Amino acid sequence: LCCSKPIEPSASEEERFTGWHRSCVRRFFGTHKLPEIDITEEKLLELAKESVNRGLTVPGVQKKISLHLTAGVNPRLTLVNYPTGFILKPQTAEYENLPECEYLAMQMVEAAGITTVPYALIRLHGQETNLAYITRRIDRIGNKNPEMLAMEDFCQLDGRLTQDKYRGSYERCAKIIQRYSDRPGIDLTDFYYRLLLSFVIGNSDLHLKNLSLIETDPGSQKYVLSRVYDFLPVNVVLPEDEDEFALTMCGKNRRIRRGDFVKFALNIGISEKVAAALIGQCIGNEKTLIFLAERSLLPANMKTTFINLISDRMAVLKSV
Repeated sequence: LCCSKPIEPSASEEERFTGWHRSCVRRFFGTHKLPEIDITEEKLLELAKESVNRGLTVPGVQKKISLHLTAGVNPRLTLVNYPTGFILKPQTAEYENLPECEYLAMQMVEAAGITTVPYALIRLHGQETNLAYITRRIDRIGNKNPEMLAMEDFCQLDGRLTQDKYRGSYERCAKIIQRYSDRPGIDLTDFYYRLLLSFVIGNSDLHLKNLSLIETDPGSQKYVLSRVYDFLPVNVVLPEDEDEFALTMCGKNRRIRRGDFVKFALNIGISEKVAAALIGQCIGNEKTLIFLAERSLLPANMKTTFINLISDRMAVLKSV
């Protein structure tokens, strides 16, 4: 549930029960065994209501719960109503298989060569079917007395309120990178490639809060584009949603074509040759992305929707 590699029959009982390799537990949590996380739907609802009333929920459309890791002989993840080391996204009644969808999208991002935040699936109450998505914050280094990295999302950097996260353009995002990044050339190319991949996998929720710049070291005041987080294939979860992007690119956010990506590249200072190479690189991942969808934990109907979407979007990028 962390690395997506099989749990061998010879693995320990704990590994087979949790779905986590011991090595994955050490790498993700820094503990000797998987932390206990005893969460009921009642607890989630109670905490969510309390957090909303106090304005302390992690912003976003999904239910997102902050968790604090207590290490020791019996490590434990505790629900808290303030931002801390881990974020949990449980199943929702409104949309099916959101945790599995985000996990798959992040796998696809990683397979395409883009660096992501640490992410995994975790079973609640030890139930095989009750999976939640868990991610580790990257603006905190260490569990005990963590060092903080300054991390600003594009809403903050553009002087906008959270409710304006869908107001803007990807051209404006490029200007933010050019203005604040300490490696604007690399980050602009990375940003462009993320847009291509967002289009291909149906992530129509890449808004201003889902893009950030982060300090390279605590107190360095040098910023780069942060690793990918909150990549969700909304067009798979909500096939009726006609928007292909959260913000506009070349003045539109639907009916995107290859020519729009080429024009956008030129608008933000990326040459047509480099744009063509990045589009080709994205197209080259088609078989890998379909393979990941096929072997995913999604139900058969969602797998079919996802695969068809990838094929259709790749066809758009291939057209001249």
